[in-house]
Amino acid sequence: MDALTLEQLPDDVASLKNIIAALMKEASQYKSEAATASLEALSWQEKYESLKHRFFGSSSEKKPKEENSQGWLFNEAETYAKEAPKTEEKVSVKAHERVKRGPKPIPNDIPRVDIVSECSLEERTCPHCGALRPEIGEEVREELEVIPAKVIVNRYIMKKYGPCECKDCQSPVIQASGPVKFIPGSRFSNNTLAFFLSSKFVDAQPFYRMEHILSRFGIETPRATLCGLAIRAGRGLGDLIEAMKEDIKASHVLLMDETVVQVLHETNSTPQSKHFMWVTEGFSEGKPIIFFHYHPSRSKEIPLRLLKDYEGYLQTDGYSGYDEAGSFPGIRHVGCLAHVRRKFIEAQKLGSKEASIFISMIAELYEKEAELRKSYNEGLLDTASFLSLRRKEQAPKLTAMHSWLMAHAGVSPPTLAFGKAVSYALSQWEKITHYLDHELLTPDTNRVENAIRPFVIGRKNWLFSNTPLGAHASASIYSMIETAKANGHEPYHYLCYLFNELPKAKSLEEKLRLLPYKIAPREY
Repeated sequence: MDALTLEQLPDDVASLKNIIAALMKEASQYKSEAATASLEALSWQEKYESLKHRFFGSSSEKKPKEENSQGWLFNEAETYAKEAPKTEEKVSVKAHERVKRGPKPIPNDIPRVDIVSECSLEERTCPHCGALRPEIGEEVREELEVIPAKVIVNRYIMKKYGPCECKDCQSPVIQASGPVKFIPGSRFSNNTLAFFLSSKFVDAQPFYRMEHILSRFGIETPRATLCGLAIRAGRGLGDLIEAMKEDIKASHVLLMDETVVQVLHETNSTPQSKHFMWVTEGFSEGKPIIFFHYHPSRSKEIPLRLLKDYEGYLQTDGYSGYDEAGSFPGIRHVGCLAHVRRKFIEAQKLGSKEASIFISMIAELYEKEAELRKSYNEGLLDTASFLSLRRKEQAPKLTAMHSWLMAHAGVSPPTLAFGKAVSYALSQWEKITHYLDHELLTPDTNRVENAIRPFVIGRKNWLFSNTPLGAHASASIYSMIETAKANGHEPYHYLCYLFNELPKAKSLEEKLRLLPYKIAPREY
């Protein structure tokens, strides 16, 4: 509205009111535009800070030592409980325990080679009387010596025997049996196959590097040969993998997650397309089973298919692909508090002071969870007592956290990080509280994320699978190795045992006894 001079103003009240109303409307419009511009500026500032932190800041969720806040007592859920460093040994002293610093002792099961150092006769002979000095003791020092790998060839000489001279001899020739092979016809031993697979799937060593390592020993083995061995090994584990799939469906609790994998020659797909490795963790008599499943899609149809006829608890992150499966009759969908926390971490990094308050509330809940879980694991609480006490201690905390979220809903625009965090937390809250209902459930899905981590680390080295067949084989091998690790097995030694014993099994029942959650490490 154009400015008016005092002389131009009308004399009647009605006209003056119309002018004032127009000015107020115009001022309101300017105010609204200013608020929108301010919100856009805040949004762009957040994006800038987020990108700056992404490229130049620390990726850890851990707070620096000089900053004290209960909300930063942990980095991730599995590290919430305070633990002494692995290199420290506790020594009992008067009135308290003192931490002994320094390296841990060399394990006793490592073979010792005694190298005795003695003084010469000349050194031991007294120069005055000519007598030998008596031996009065010794000092022992230990040092580790790592002997580089060596390659040997096992020559199996299988004797043949002709018929005897009697007329009743039925077989003209008999021959002594040779080695029992997990992969028939392979020139590599079962233990060598275990070494190849543990190097790739445990230590993230790509086959092309292994090819160069073998060449230094004069063993020319193309990576295609190593890939072929992995695929044949995956097939050879087929009966065990199917049994794991059935056992995991019988679990009362399942955790699910997925991660990206690149497969170059997938049908109806470009090499740059994203494909997915789905991971499910369940339990058989309380012992963990970790099941990897490759599929080119991230569609909701995958969990629907995997969870067909399942009844029990399903714990996932907030990915919408799990929602339909989580609503099946007989399935109780459980949420993940760690994913909620991460969104508040992002908001806190971008300057939100309110976010740190909620992070502190999460920390209090996890501290109590660690305390109760420790008592349960040590047998101080039975299952019923654990569930009852956990609900009594944690339910009020969860209620207070939900009230806090409701009070802060709408305080920050949903386009900003804090508003997104609050909105996401409220959308997941009912599912999060369901973890109180079963002793195998925790507040988050970090356990299954930890099972995925070796795959993700390996993917950074070997980058992709060449074919879907290779991806399926990788899923089988990761399933066996990660389940073995989760049940306390050293993966290389377990694979050696499995590959040597599986070909000897005469029935499916004998094969299934070799599953890593059905055999203890001390049994072989």
